[in-house]
Amino acid sequence: MDNFEFFFNLILNSKYSVVFTGAGISTESGIPQFRGKNGLWEKYSPEIFGTLPGLISQFLISPFKVVNFIYDFTSSILNSKPNISHLTLAELERRGYIKTIITQNIDNLHQEAGSKNVIELHGNIYRWECKKCHKIEVLEKEKLIKFIEELKNLKSRRALIKHISNFIKCNCGGRRRPNIIFFGELLPEKEFEKAEEESRKSDLFIIIGTSGIVKPASNLPYLAKKTGAKIVEINTEKSFYENISDIVFDKPSTEVFSYIWNKIKIE
Repeated sequence: MDNFEFFFNLILNSKYSVVFTGAGISTESGIPQFRGKNGLWEKYSPEIFGTLPGLISQFLISPFKVVNFIYDFTSSILNSKPNISHLTLAELERRGYIKTIITQNIDNLHQEAGSKNVIELHGNIYRWECKKCHKIEVLEKEKLIKFIEELKNLKSRRALIKHISNFIKCNCGGRRRPNIIFFGELLPEKEFEKAEEESRKSDLFIIIGTSGIVKPASNLPYLAKKTGAKIVEINTEKSFYENISDIVFDKPSTEVFSYIWNKIKIE
């Protein structure tokens, strides 16, 4: 029995499968990873552009560089669609084989694919929160695309400030911001506690496309292993999880889940 078939049988026989995803699952949806070759952090300093205070300070110095970053950061996400990995996970959840997806991604692709029980550790690019009244609004993709495209085409600092100010203003008079986690910010407490709980409950823990660098999310597979879960890792990059994994696929997730998709569709 090869690893593909063994993995498929693990999913079928699992009583509580949990999936943990990072940027690698979305690369084949056209979203580049932040780290590594050709990653966003090769072009922009994460110490500046990965923090909210850094972005604000940089905007005061060089607003058009910040606009370029915002465009590069968001355009691939806004124009992406779920790939076969997202779709297969959603179908496995629908059939009861997958209980929970824990994701570090902000791209909303799991939900677009149809997954319902998704724990977002780093937020969601479409969810915006007013820091004054705490009202949360989920923006339509077309509205955010329109804002970014108009922002990119503005030629003066004054026009940029006006455009951004109008967009982030809440009806209460406060300011909205995307409900995503920047470097230096704490993970949402309830979501992380739920992720820890789900990790401990799992008997099969599937890691997809995450290096294990970003803490504290990187601790979740170890919690699952400690409570007896089988660990399957799917990653084209080296990670910190190889020593705890029962199966390692050094392949794109789409290759692995295309196999699973064909199996479940046949059955």
